[in-house]
Amino acid sequence: MPKARGTTTVRVSRRTHQVLSELAAQQGRSVSDLLDQLAEQTRRRQILAQYNARMGELLADPEERRLWQDDVDLSAASAAEVVEREPAT
Repeated sequence: MPKARGTTTVRVSRRTHQVLSELAAQQGRSVSDLLDQLAEQTRRRQILAQYNARMGELLADPEERRLWQDDVDLSAASAAEVVEREPAT
């Protein structure tokens, strides 16, 4: 038997509820599952936007960019060493 997850009530306008209900029905899922998906998509978009903003700052600064590139090069070299040491199958 699946474990029940905690829930709460969210107040939305009738129009929003209608739109959510229609979208959920089109996808063959519940409104609750649709809201879970939408919240997760929004969270991931926000993380990606923060990452992109930080990378823009980093790449705009020549010294920061050089240090970042050094880290990338070191990681690639370390990964190549690991691959070389692994036995062939």
